[in-house]
Amino acid sequence: MTPQQTQAALDVAEDELQESRALRARLAAWINDPTHDITARRALAQHLGLPAPRTENANHGH
Repeated sequence: MTPQQTQAALDVAEDELQESRALRARLAAWINDPTHDITARRALAQHLGLPAPRTENANHGH
């Protein structure tokens, strides 16, 4: 692989990683949004291997 091909492959990988991180952030925001159904939020988090949604009580230190 030439240096140019290596750089092109790295650029593609970095772009994909950035997109993946943005998607994960959007999913985490949705999962933690209490305006959505808690059952759906828990199921999505579990399916994606993400932490369970925060609850309102957890935000108040209870």
